Amino acid sequence: MKTAIVIVGALLFAPAKPPVSPPAPAVRALRIGPISDRDAGIEFVFDGPGTPCGQRLGGYFSLFGSGGIAVDGTVTVRPEGGCSIRFVLPFASTTSDTLTHVSVSAVEWTFRGELSGKGVRRSVAWSAKVPREKVGLTESMKITLRRFVAVKETHIGSVGFGKSALNVDLDLKNPLGFDLRFVVAAYDLTIDGKPVAKGRREKFIVHAGATNRLEMPVELSHGGVLGSIWKAATGGKVEGVLAGVARLRVPVGDVEFPFELPVKLRK
Repeated sequence: MKTAIVIVGALLFAPAKPPVSPPAPAVRALRIGPISDRDAGIEFVFDGPGTPCGQRLGGYFSLFGSGGIAVDGTVTVRPEGGCSIRFVLPFASTTSDTLTHVSVSAVEWTFRGELSGKGVRRSVAWSAKVPREKVGLTESMKITLRRFVAVKETHIGSVGFGKSALNVDLDLKNPLGFDLRFVVAAYDLTIDGKPVAKGRREKFIVHAGATNRLEMPVELSHGGVLGSIWKAATGGKVEGVLAGVARLRVPVGDVEFPFELPVKLRK
């Protein structure tokens, strides 16, 4: 009898086990944007069983292994179904370690904090990945890049019998906490809607937290462009577009960034 009383007492007064963290909700979409020179807007759209619609999340999100981003807000119900939460990723929270978490196939994310709602508070520790096909930008990357890349000067270097040399000087702003190492940038120059030249710049670094000056060489063949070159060389204004793809080297492979920049030719 005494043994039974001891067992019952131990069960009654034993410390309660901490509640088990609910599983990470399924992410229907991850939207990135708007992107400024200081931060990027982030929106997680949850859907499916266990979606915390109407509940409050308080804690820290991490993307790509970035430093913890404080979040405290309600997971808002969306008219089309599911629910979402928004926050801002400061570029200052990124470090050289961020690159080791970059994947060409998925975005790695974690959340540590508290989920509260329906009269219940629970500690949560979520960790998951969002497949690349579910990640989207709120605007075209070509438009976004114009905030970080500016054409400072375009000038004709030399005019020869067969080809002419053109230099396009760019200012590239890198607000991230790590250097960007590019394998190559290949591009075309279009004048008055007609492709007139090609160029290529290999193995260059855009340093962290700085504005970098980069010279992009272009060779123009004389077929169909002599008039434009002469107009620029004699003081006239010629407008064109420099468009191409830059390939960024990350530990897991290469990531391509398309770009399209307006240029003006002058002597």
